[in-house]
Amino acid sequence: MYVEYNLYFMILSVTAVISATVAYAAWQRRSRCSASKPFIAMMLAIAGYATVAAMEASATLLRDKIFWSKLEYVGSGTVITFFLIFAMHFTNKLHWLTISNLAKLWVIPIFNMALVATNEWHGLVWSGFLPDPQGTNFVIYQHNVGFFWVMGCVYTYTLIGTLMLVQKALLPSALYRRQSSMTLAAVVCPLLGATLYMLRLTPVGLNVTPMSFMLTGVCFFVSVFRFRMFDLVPVARETLIERMSDGVIVLDAQNRIIDMNPAARYLIGAKHQHIGQPLAEVLGKWSDIIKSYHPHESFKTEIVMDSGTVMYLELLITPLHSDRQQLTGRLLVLHDITQRYQAELELRQANQRLQKQVLEIQTLQAQLREQATKDGLTGLFNRRYFDEVFPKRLLQATQNAAPVALMIMDIDYFKHINDTFGHQAGDMVIQGFAEILHKYSNSQDMACRYGGEEFVLALPGVELEKAVERAEQIRSSFEMMRWEFAGKEISTTVSGGVGVFPKHGNTKDELLSAVDMALYAAKLDGRNCIKCVASN
Repeated sequence: MYVEYNLYFMILSVTAVISATVAYAAWQRRSRCSASKPFIAMMLAIAGYATVAAMEASATLLRDKIFWSKLEYVGSGTVITFFLIFAMHFTNKLHWLTISNLAKLWVIPIFNMALVATNEWHGLVWSGFLPDPQGTNFVIYQHNVGFFWVMGCVYTYTLIGTLMLVQKALLPSALYRRQSSMTLAAVVCPLLGATLYMLRLTPVGLNVTPMSFMLTGVCFFVSVFRFRMFDLVPVARETLIERMSDGVIVLDAQNRIIDMNPAARYLIGAKHQHIGQPLAEVLGKWSDIIKSYHPHESFKTEIVMDSGTVMYLELLITPLHSDRQQLTGRLLVLHDITQRYQAELELRQANQRLQKQVLEIQTLQAQLREQATKDGLTGLFNRRYFDEVFPKRLLQATQNAAPVALMIMDIDYFKHINDTFGHQAGDMVIQGFAEILHKYSNSQDMACRYGGEEFVLALPGVELEKAVERAEQIRSSFEMMRWEFAGKEISTTVSGGVGVFPKHGNTKDELLSAVDMALYAAKLDGRNCIKCVASN
């Protein structure tokens, strides 16, 4: 292929580089905004479009120019389609983006690409090609009705997307206005270039549309880096009412200010909107408030603002989530309660006295709960109950000359389950093992959660052989259990030690120590087994 590098080739090459750079910058911010993905695709399409146009500008042979011109239409059709999809994302019209609608969006561009590709058969796009009278390597394309059809489709797609952006730019949010206005400026550039080309107002019929995308890339570059298009994502702006008496502040997931209404600026004594600034820089003491509340629950508190006049404000923090329940920001609502606060001062003092009494009651209730006999997670007896009751069972067994079997069982690799799947999964496993203990114990037995993943089962009147058989049944049943958690299957085993009173210990502590050594031996022997206390 013969080529001749010229100024237009250089401009188009720079355009491709700028577009690719903006696409890369947006790719680094792709997780913060759904509009970033179609935007990246659009900028890459522009880069490809400019590259192909550069090749057409440098080509000298007619057949090469026609080849690259056909690819230009592939690029332009892809650009306008991704632009329309981007506009829908950017203006929160995601409900339009169904699979059916997306397929329909691509039908016309694909048809246009096929129309251009088969021009030799019908001549509907180009009816002829004329050399440049000035003797350059440019070619004047003589257009037919198909060309105007294609350009009409381009204008239609672009107009629809532009109207969406105009609607967004008219919102009262300063951030929306800046981002949308810069996006509109980026769209106007190629539209102007295409219009000049269609009206034959360009030199020697030169198609300046691809070159105008250089200005588009510059506009988007400013929008991404200056106005942080995909870094500062406007969140829930529709809830902000400029004239409402309550102050409203919107934060993103990094606690940076996205927007605030005039009432909020008045209540916090701010002279500016402080768009993009961290909340901690504007109101430092609020950082602790934001950190203290649960990210998935609303939080209400009262604060005092002293910006010349003391005001008491009620602050409501509401988390904002995406469709996938990911935290995307926070909505802060400020309500002036100064008059109410002053009128209810005496009632507040009475409430404080009442709260003190309630605190004392809660302290007593906490002590009672501490003395409770049941483990909250499993429903088994807890360690306190075991330590208090088991010695009495041993004393009764001594009086009746009866044995008391004791087994200590520990869930294998439990820390690995917690570390891999989280404590919720660990609780599920513990509850599963507790169910087995319930199944293999009766009203005379003592099934206790001794601590963490360790359990004890006391069997009054049971000999060692029967206790080992019972422990094996528990171990085998637990080994077969499976749990489904977060789409994954969890399974594990249990190890145990078994001893009997009074053969292996005359007191609670002696028997526990001996059985615990047997459990340790089971762990050393590879886990998932039952060991008896070694005979002296």
